[in-house]
Amino acid sequence: MSPEAGGGMRRFAVVLNRNAKKVTKEVAEMSGELVPPEDLFLSASAEDSQEIARTIIGRGYETVFAGGGDGTVMHLINQLARYPLEKQPAVGILMLGTGNAMARMVSSGNLKGDLTPYIRSATREVVPISLVETEGTLCPFAGIGLDAEILNDYRITKEKLGGGKMKPVVQTLAGYFLAIFTRTLPARTVKAFKGQIPMVRAVVRRGEAVKLGPEGQVLRTHGPGDLLYEGPMTIALAGTVPYYGYGFRILPFATREPGKMNLRIGHMMAASILAQLPLIWKGEQPGGIQDWLVEEVEPPTDVEVPFQIGGDAHGYRRSVVFSTIPNAVRLLRLL
Repeated sequence: MSPEAGGGMRRFAVVLNRNAKKVTKEVAEMSGELVPPEDLFLSASAEDSQEIARTIIGRGYETVFAGGGDGTVMHLINQLARYPLEKQPAVGILMLGTGNAMARMVSSGNLKGDLTPYIRSATREVVPISLVETEGTLCPFAGIGLDAEILNDYRITKEKLGGGKMKPVVQTLAGYFLAIFTRTLPARTVKAFKGQIPMVRAVVRRGEAVKLGPEGQVLRTHGPGDLLYEGPMTIALAGTVPYYGYGFRILPFATREPGKMNLRIGHMMAASILAQLPLIWKGEQPGGIQDWLVEEVEPPTDVEVPFQIGGDAHGYRRSVVFSTIPNAVRLLRLL
């Protein structure tokens, strides 16, 4: 990671998701004090992101800051990716959403504290980051199984309880755990009792894959066509950043080797998940979980299972492909 240096004022844009919980009127006003009105964009949809990206490319901004969670950042990055790499600005991430998987790597979490040093400093530290591509979408992580099921249950919980007195609760980490304990784990227990456990067969599609032990030690290498795992599956998750939502460090080896993603496949019963959740949260590899570094992998299942891209539920799939796109975006480091 090397700084990009230069002098003088540099024009930059700020894109905020007007629907994000932390993008309040006060935040928008504070941004307006630091950013000229013509360089501040408020987005409320994917269509907005498309138009904003077109404007950003057309004006030739050196940097664009995105605030409002992983969805806001990824919508913007995917729209910018439609243009040649040399025309794309560096991306700064403002920690203003609930997911913030990428923001935790490069942002302090304070809007004014991030923007002000950037405006005043002549030095820029830009970090090339690889991303996962699945079904034509770039994202920091994607997966099938338990994590996607939890997202579905969390969405249902917010829809049912988010309009009343419980709204402040369900829109926080507490709401996430409420969904897990009231919907996901009970449903998982019933399915396990009935023997309804998905089976997965993960195969290397491209490049060399490396199996890692609990401390990250190399246990085995694989080539294209090799079978990585075949058996029961609770979760199959791939990502190029360590974090999931709320600081959940579920992919501890994601940044270990440029050009590869951390593939994590696990099978755990409901009681075991509860008992080992603190270890999983901290990025450790408890029993029942295996890790690999891979470039491209296909983990088809014998039945349709929940599927998520970048923390957004995308229905159900029996077959998906996860590919690593090296240096897909240049992130501005603000820490």
